[in-house]
Amino acid sequence: MAGWREGGAWHLLVVVLLLCWAHSSLAIKCGQRIKVESGPFEISPILGGKPASITEFPWQVGILDKGKYICGGSILNEWWILSASHCFERTNQSNLVIIHGTEDLEANYMDSVEVDKLIIHPEYDSGIYDNDIALLLLKSPLTWDSTTVPICLTEVTSEKAWTTCWVTGWGITSLNLRRVSKLQKVDLDLVEWEKCYDIFSIVTMNMLCAGSSKDGKDTCQGDSGGPLVCLKKGKKKSSWYQLGIVSWGVSCGRKEYPGLYTKVSNYLLWINSETTQAGKPYRHEPDSGQQWLLPHLVIFFLYFVMLVLFW
Repeated sequence: MAGWREGGAWHLLVVVLLLCWAHSSLAIKCGQRIKVESGPFEISPILGGKPASITEFPWQVGILDKGKYICGGSILNEWWILSASHCFERTNQSNLVIIHGTEDLEANYMDSVEVDKLIIHPEYDSGIYDNDIALLLLKSPLTWDSTTVPICLTEVTSEKAWTTCWVTGWGITSLNLRRVSKLQKVDLDLVEWEKCYDIFSIVTMNMLCAGSSKDGKDTCQGDSGGPLVCLKKGKKKSSWYQLGIVSWGVSCGRKEYPGLYTKVSNYLLWINSETTQAGKPYRHEPDSGQQWLLPHLVIFFLYFVMLVLFW
């Protein structure tokens, strides 16, 4: 029996090491582009932006109500989508579907998942768009590939810590209310909250501003719910983090009026609480940029069994 225990322990050690290797190799990093492809697009740019491939922004999803596009959203993990509360003021959650893995809303085939539960922030104020944040629980989990990847969330609140910010969406591309079916991207600069408050006196601490020094670069109607993502300064290979959710603005594309975004870092505890209550807990990694496909508990359990056998 002693020989079996020793042999079993060594065999188990090998298994654990292999599992650890698999654990590491199968890790999916949030905010990382698995593969970036670019192709020709013969469409008009969105308010000073340009066409985008879904492999550039694989966390982007579209949200449909009765088959009609209403808003954008972002992937938090395989079960949860992040969006804006104001997108769902006139919708029924039973009619909601998300599409992912595509930049073309008119593609012949699109991967879609029905929404199981819609969670609106209980203190959402439709008058000034305060607490403009919502969660969508999917009926079936997403699987990861080059076109479907979760975005990272961050606890860092300072606008000065970030660079290279982009917003994506399927909103209108000009002030004549023309909207295209291909995903668009626009690069914007974060605006310090104090400066934003000088422009918009109704701005709350739950909002952040982003804009451009040039006219014609902005988000607009139809981009709501989509992600504002940035890179950390000083990080050569940083993950992308979602700082904001497209919320509201005054007109579109006017350099003196930046766009307003829900400040996601203010809602990390709320997101953790709501997802836990719904039975599918989401826990952001504290700016480490990693989410694992294999649960840590499995590894810890095997280590425990190994120690028992050795004992």
